[in-house]
Parts: sequence; structure tokens; C-alpha cells
Amino acid sequence: MTDPVLRQLAGESLYVHEEEKLIYGYTTRNFPPTVLKRLLPGVPILFLKQVHSDRIITPGEWRPGVEADGMQLRGEGAAALIQTADCLPLFFFDDERRCGGVLHVGWRGLQQGIEERLAERLGEELRRFRFYLGPGIEGNCYEVGEEVREKFAKKPYSNAIFTPARPGKHLLDLKAGLKLSLQALGAAPERIRDSGLCTFCSRGLFPSFRRDGGTGRRIFNFLMLRGAAAAS
Repeated sequence: MTDPVLRQLAGESLYVHEEEKLIYGYTTRNFPPTVLKRLLPGVPILFLKQVHSDRIITPGEWRPGVEADGMQLRGEGAAALIQTADCLPLFFFDDERRCGGVLHVGWRGLQQGIEERLAERLGEELRRFRFYLGPGIEGNCYEVGEEVREKFAKKPYSNAIFTPARPGKHLLDLKAGLKLSLQALGAAPERIRDSGLCTFCSRGLFPSFRRDGGTGRRIFNFLMLRGAAAAS
């Protein structure tokens, strides 16, 4: 698995990994969603109403305005899309590119265990999957209150993802928490890759809710399987 590479599409910049059976990636700042149709012509692009939940759906369960924070695809026919502006997009796909998708993982999603719901769906096949963490806020930039730390108290990795910052405040490393949880669920460390891109630090490249406030700008994180028959 290689990182998505920066390219131009209709005068706009986005990162894309493209191969015979798989295409996935993420857009940059101010990218109009309509341009994605040029990259994925004739393919339904399935947006979700994201609510920081642990719900993951399939295209068969999709409808306009459906509330969920992840989509799992089997075979070709649609593109899954997640919007982020500091939260993590987690891409996943199996070795044969017959199943894949993308999750929206903020601190609430991680605390609720959205990655655990994914593991339940994948079952024993999880070990055949590869995972890629797209751009999101890094631990050195993400300050949260004591109430957030307390919500993670029962997580086995809790002590590894919080660093004291100032009275009542901690730095939260979402990426570390997600990686540790995936490994505990059975994913091999070498099958988990990280873009290494921080939305907060990347001014001019990615939107960041923590840095810019409620501008409404989002990264569009997309994944589509193609050229493969649907799994039975």
C-alpha cells in the first residue's frame, strides 16, 4: 500500500491513490465536491450525515440524510465519502480489494468504539485488511479538557494517548489511540499506515476546525472499489 499522491483535477488539488481495483484519497482546502464527479464519473458518491456515532452502514442501507459515521463497501458500484476538518478518516480494504470503506473517527467515535464495530463486521477477515489514517489533528495540537480524559478512563490505551498540558487540560493523540485499538483487535502494525499530515499545522492545505473555527470547509475523504465482483 502506498500513500495517496498530490495531483491536479480540473484546476483543484487532491491526494489520490489509484490502482486497478481501488481508488481512495482526500481533497485539500476549498475543494468543491462537484469536482469529485470528474474523478469518479457515473459513480454514486454517498455522503452521510455524520453525528460522531459508532454506526457503520452499507450502500444498501444508505438514503439521503442517513445518520452514520462509516460506510463499508463490498464490490463495486458506489463511492463512500466521509467529511473531516480535524477528525480522522480511517480507510480500510482487504488484500483482494473486494471489501473496503472509510470511517469518521473523532474523540467521540473512538470513545464509543467505532473501530470495534468495524472489527465485529469484519470478523476473522480483519487480519486480511489494510488500514490508512488520512489527515487529522496530531496529538501535539489537540488540547482537550479533563472531562474528555475521564471518558477514556476504561480504555486500556488511555494512559498512552493523554499528555498533561496545563491545569485541567491534556493533549490527546487520536491517531495513537486508533492505532493501539486496531492492533488490540488483531490488525498487524505493518498493515496500519499513517499519512503523517496534521490538519491544524497544514494552514493553506487543509481546513481545521480547531484553527479556523466553523467555516464549513471540509476535507472529502473517498474510497471506491472497482473492477471486482461483489463479495458473496
